[in-house]
Amino acid sequence: MSDATADVLAEVTGKARSRVAAARKPDATLLESSWPLVRLGEGLAALAGALSLAAAGSSIPALPRDVLEGTTDNLGHWMDWASERLSLEVEQVEASVADLADLLRIAAPAIIRIRTRTAPAFVLVLARRGHALQVLGSDLRRRTLRLETLRDQMTAPHEAPLNRELDRLLDAAAVAPRRRVAVRSAMARERLGATPIDGVWLLRLPPSRPFAEQLRALRLPGRLALSALVFAVLYGLEILAWGVIGGSILAGRLDFGWLAAWSLLLLSMVPLRGLGSWINARLAVDFGRLLKSRLLLGALSIDPEAVRRQGAGHLLARVMESQAFEALAVAGGMSALVAVIELGFSLWLLASGAGGALQAALLIAWTGLAIALGSVFFRRLGAWTSSRLDLTHGLIERLVGHRTILAQEQPSRRVEADREMSAYLQTSTAVDKAALPFLVAVPAGWMAIGVAGLAPAFIAGTAGAGAMAVALGGVLFATRALGSVTASLAALGRAAMAWREIAPMFKAASERPAPGPLIARTAMRPGDRAGGPLIKASGLGFGYPHRPILEGANLTIAHGERLLLEGRSGGGKSTLASLLVGTRRPHSGTLLLNGEDRRSLGDAWHQFATQAPQFHENHILSGSLGFNLLLGRRWPATAEDLAEARAMCEELGLGDLLERMPGGLNQMIGETGWQLSHGERSRIYLARALLQDAELTILDESFAALDPEILQLCLDCAFRRARTLLVIAHP
Repeated sequence: MSDATADVLAEVTGKARSRVAAARKPDATLLESSWPLVRLGEGLAALAGALSLAAAGSSIPALPRDVLEGTTDNLGHWMDWASERLSLEVEQVEASVADLADLLRIAAPAIIRIRTRTAPAFVLVLARRGHALQVLGSDLRRRTLRLETLRDQMTAPHEAPLNRELDRLLDAAAVAPRRRVAVRSAMARERLGATPIDGVWLLRLPPSRPFAEQLRALRLPGRLALSALVFAVLYGLEILAWGVIGGSILAGRLDFGWLAAWSLLLLSMVPLRGLGSWINARLAVDFGRLLKSRLLLGALSIDPEAVRRQGAGHLLARVMESQAFEALAVAGGMSALVAVIELGFSLWLLASGAGGALQAALLIAWTGLAIALGSVFFRRLGAWTSSRLDLTHGLIERLVGHRTILAQEQPSRRVEADREMSAYLQTSTAVDKAALPFLVAVPAGWMAIGVAGLAPAFIAGTAGAGAMAVALGGVLFATRALGSVTASLAALGRAAMAWREIAPMFKAASERPAPGPLIARTAMRPGDRAGGPLIKASGLGFGYPHRPILEGANLTIAHGERLLLEGRSGGGKSTLASLLVGTRRPHSGTLLLNGEDRRSLGDAWHQFATQAPQFHENHILSGSLGFNLLLGRRWPATAEDLAEARAMCEELGLGDLLERMPGGLNQMIGETGWQLSHGERSRIYLARALLQDAELTILDESFAALDPEILQLCLDCAFRRARTLLVIAHP
């Protein structure tokens, strides 16, 4: 490490060491455990490599100047870009002073910033080790750092202004010198309990990484093996318990000793069954979390046009099927694993009992019959699932448009809904008829077949009491196993049907574009680049099969311009706007943003061009007013962001609304919250777009619901706030 770096880090850690020296000696000093800002890219790559989250030898280019000299927002933007380059996902979190210790206990792997008077430094956390953290030092050595040491350094800048006042209180209370450090820290943390502490970035595999890789990161194969081992031991004890009690009863020698042995075996099974259930429950939670995050990313990655064509009913059905797949796949998979173990033990018991090979052969044959009945059930289940999804689609559309249907639809046409319901009833009946022999007759019928298989040995009298007990136990065990097999296969079959609906979302999550270059916001501004227009479109074309919308469109927008785009309805104004902000991609022609095309900028395009879509395509999301206003910024919001959002509301004439709301910017709005008028919603959509501070802001019919006075107020605000503005309106 260079002398300059050592000097910077010495200043970073000096204050923390002096505060804890009287109480305890840290396991590793912050000097040895911290990375300077200039080496953060190297540290991030080293952390990812040490955790096997990225390929060994991966590297990140040096931090650009605007990050080294800029604000927290610039650093967060760079952190997102650098993590994406390493195929990682980063989440910036914050906690209050009171909750900081709890956050640090779960913050692994993570990057944690510690503030100093000169330059920030960073601690790279690998894992938690009891009350300490395992960190990666700047010399690439792993060290142990106490949680208290890191917490004290993170809270020190906030506690410093209080130290003089607290020292006076401690002097007045005559607190002993040896206790002053601990008491002062405790009092400061109590005073600062609600003060937010930021600078914590959590790292994890993104949902776009191969699903098998994510499952390995959860150690799923090992945990499944452990679950199988636990249940194997559990069933072994159960078989032994059957042998003890059954053999003694059939031999006519049951006494207290045998009962005690049987009871101890049953008691020993209780913790094992609880352990197995706990392992399976944790697996289900982790698997569900991975699946939900991947499906959410896939849903956001699907082409918007494909989503729009499906309709609300099919989208809701797909959401329901994703929930069903998670529940059925996990439950069915775990049950199938347990059932296979049970069936294997049953086969071994039957082969070892009085029935011998005959009973084992009967179980194999009966299992084959169960598979045949199951195939019939699955075919009918597929037809029923398709009918159910179609019915759901029609039902949702009728619910959404029920007022229109009641007012305008002819009663005679409503008979079609009855026909659809009748068809659904027929497919449901067919599924029930196939389910009865598969789910009920298979386990119940085996009981009779299994007992009949004991008849030759019983009649011949060649089998002893112990062998008969083992055979009877095997029959009962196989009955339970077959019931589990049929139930788990039915669940897996339903999961397979659900998979047909959610597979496009699951696959779309892996089709992520490669990360583009890191481009600072200031780099898109005219003073920081060579001259040229902000937007340059040449020969732009877009349309649908047999219906072109735009053909050969040419457009140039200079930095700082205020433009009005008018045209007839259906003329392609909104389509052009969606092309300019990147939500649609042109089928022909070229489109450049400050000289860069979409392939070069990637998803960064949305940082520089934003839009307030038409009213029917814009939405108030369930959440606070502040969350809806700052949707285009990092969340949770800083105090500066919230202050700017409030100022924007005042400019747009929403000050009275804020005064009426008991919670102000924290007031919950939307369908289940505070109800907003049409005009209030329009101004919130406008504020949301302007608060993104993009280089290009497009307002599509944003003023249609406003009276002249409010319209002028909103126009003045848009002219002041927007860097470059394009307003779309009807003539």
